[in-house]
Amino acid sequence: MEPTNPIKTPKDPTEQIQVGWRQLWAGLKKFFKNLTELKSGLDREGTIVNIRNNMRMQGANSWMLMCSIVIASIGLDQNSQAVIIGAMLISPLMSPILGVGLSVGINDFSSLRVSMRHFGISIGIALFAATFYFLVTPFGEATEQIVARTAPTILDAAIALFGGIAGIISFSQKDKSNAIPGVAIATALMPP
Repeated sequence: MEPTNPIKTPKDPTEQIQVGWRQLWAGLKKFFKNLTELKSGLDREGTIVNIRNNMRMQGANSWMLMCSIVIASIGLDQNSQAVIIGAMLISPLMSPILGVGLSVGINDFSSLRVSMRHFGISIGIALFAATFYFLVTPFGEATEQIVARTAPTILDAAIALFGGIAGIISFSQKDKSNAIPGVAIATALMPP
């Protein structure tokens, strides 16, 4: 029995090669388009609502930030990278930063004012908590973990850029992944 839809192959070998290359090229284009396509799992409205609801630094977020700053300060004081990473994971500092990025991205200046104000509040809370910790527990000499955070390089900027891209891709999908903690660790959001 003959197939119902036979593939017509040219008889000329040169034409067969050209057809083969065109089919290969079309297949590769389709493969890479599917590989890099982001819109299918995008939750635009849900992402905007989620970021706007969480960009304020008040209540539980303020307390979590203070606790994470004290934990990070202890980690810096004890030269413990694991403790510093733990502080990064519990820090809610990402929320106002995402709010600033979203506001700039969608050209929403009222949200930008709110998120910038709450980012400033976050910085104030961080400075207060770190200052309080180091006044109560006198600081000896600069540890390796503190010194490592005082000389940023272009590679640190690249980590921040690609971490931000990974974070917003992860955050904007309907099926959330666990990339946000990885982004927080990689970009080291907790200021020393």
